[in-house]
Amino acid sequence: MINEVFSSFEKGDLQQVYFLMGDDYFLHEYFIRKLETTLFDDDTTHREILIPEDMSQQEIIDRLTQSDLFSTKKLFVLRNPQLIKNKYRNELLQFCERPMPNHYLVIIMDDYYSKLAIADKLINLFSPIDCRSPFENKLRVWAKQFFNDQGIDPPPSVVQEVLDMSGDSVYHIFNQIEKICISLDESDILTPEYVRKFGGWNREFKMWEFLNAVGQKDLSKALLTGKDLISRNSIISLMPNLTTLFQELLFIRMQNGTYKPFAGFIPLTGGVKKRLPDHAKKYSKQEIENALAVLGDIDRSIKTSSESDESLLSRFLFNSLGNNG
Repeated sequence: MINEVFSSFEKGDLQQVYFLMGDDYFLHEYFIRKLETTLFDDDTTHREILIPEDMSQQEIIDRLTQSDLFSTKKLFVLRNPQLIKNKYRNELLQFCERPMPNHYLVIIMDDYYSKLAIADKLINLFSPIDCRSPFENKLRVWAKQFFNDQGIDPPPSVVQEVLDMSGDSVYHIFNQIEKICISLDESDILTPEYVRKFGGWNREFKMWEFLNAVGQKDLSKALLTGKDLISRNSIISLMPNLTTLFQELLFIRMQNGTYKPFAGFIPLTGGVKKRLPDHAKKYSKQEIENALAVLGDIDRSIKTSSESDESLLSRFLFNSLGNNG
């Protein structure tokens, strides 16, 4: 959706009001910067931030609705529209329906799933632009987008190397690609080896990367990602996800390998859930039951012993997939 909006920018097909939902602040800034560059065609910041916590509601409405003699083009950014109340909310919605000429507004709500009345009204007026932190299946699209911003069409191997090095957030991917492109000369060939020269931080791994490594019996990657996760939290944070993973794998095995997605909530990301049938092929029913039994032992050890988190993690991984990885 957001990439389609960027395509409309390039065609000069602009809306006067955009509604962003989601809490990825980098994507907020990236979107606003794209719109700002399209509107003003330079590298200068032209936006005016409207902050309900710091400004009166009347002042916010006045800024949006008052035009100067020259009908100057203006870009406003309004966060937390839910703080606009009563008659001022009605005036804000009136502006959204009939914006002032040359006045552009970006409205941002962090809560993508908000059930507030103002969210419903804005959703009825506009198609919200998803600014949640992307799952793994979207990160490749963003990497290609950032290379495209630099006028570069990278080979798939280069995109994969960037994701391997910095694929824990769109922010890290953006910075990695920016560093690469700034240093790239006409005589340089963009290869995975070239990308590796720009590994400048210790990557933080995501839960889905750990769970998919476990699901694929990739012991070395499971150890790497799991140790990173417990270094920033504790092994307790892994237990519900691991238990759910193996319960779902057991369910698939009990259904003779068929998988009908559960309609209710499962605490696994979409990138893990869609790979469950593939993960289930890696394990026998007995191996899954053994993994669940080991998780039970680990849970008791957490409560009754002083064994380190790293030791507990290693015990689980080596007992559950070590002989098969």
